[in-house]
Amino acid sequence: MPSFSGLCYRQVDVFASVPLSGNGLAVFFDCEELSGADMQAVTREMRQYESIFLCAAGAQDTFRARIFTMEEELAFAGHPVLGAAAALHEAADAGEEASWRLVLAAKTVAVSTRAEPGGYRVTMNQGRAEFGAALDGAVSSSFLAALGFPAAAALPDFPPQVVSTGLPYLIVPVAGGLERARVAVPDLAARLAPLGAAFAYVLDVARLEGRTWDNSGRDEDIATGSAAGPVAAYLASRGAVALDTDIVLHQGRFLGRPSEITMRLAGQTLASAEVLVSGSVRPVARGVFD
Repeated sequence: MPSFSGLCYRQVDVFASVPLSGNGLAVFFDCEELSGADMQAVTREMRQYESIFLCAAGAQDTFRARIFTMEEELAFAGHPVLGAAAALHEAADAGEEASWRLVLAAKTVAVSTRAEPGGYRVTMNQGRAEFGAALDGAVSSSFLAALGFPAAAALPDFPPQVVSTGLPYLIVPVAGGLERARVAVPDLAARLAPLGAAFAYVLDVARLEGRTWDNSGRDEDIATGSAAGPVAAYLASRGAVALDTDIVLHQGRFLGRPSEITMRLAGQTLASAEVLVSGSVRPVARGVFD
């Protein structure tokens, strides 16, 4: 059994206007001695949807980072990146504004932090979006059913499509009724795999509100930064939102922790636009493992 003595962490809430809202996250510092198995065990102990583990990477503003859910390691995720940058800003006593680079398995992400009352406003650049093929009627209907919706919930101008800014999501637009959304099949991961998607994200286009789960359907995510970038790019590709305009995505209402994710496609064309995802981060607790 490895020793975790002295392992420090900061608990923060991401996409949160006040503490004890938004999506909780444990940020661990100085994790050079931990293995992947150690990080997975610590994440299960914390029972957060995700935890992030930071290691120095040479430059003062650059850190290697590994992200875990209670089930697996992720190559990229959104709210851990934002929360980690806020925790680094605080730990470094970085003043009004700072910038960071987090080296993840999928990509290196540039993040900016700005102090605000009660916490930090954090923005990450997820880069350019990548698009898979849109799904046709029969396949679309099968995924709607897998997520608890009848075929009539489909929006003709918004077919399901895989979009990625580091973690590929099947975006599944629906005409309202998010309260009925759920993982209604035992094999969602197997159904998503041929599409190249890791997870599915149900999107109420009219309300700009979404829901997503782990593929077993046991755990719903409160606010999903890695899906927000793909959602923004998808909506822009369908002409539903404009470039260089802030878009606010809502999530977490059904878990009693309503959250707001701000998205912007920065660029003159969709092909060249870089996806920016922002949110407020509120520090809430700190601790040290025995």
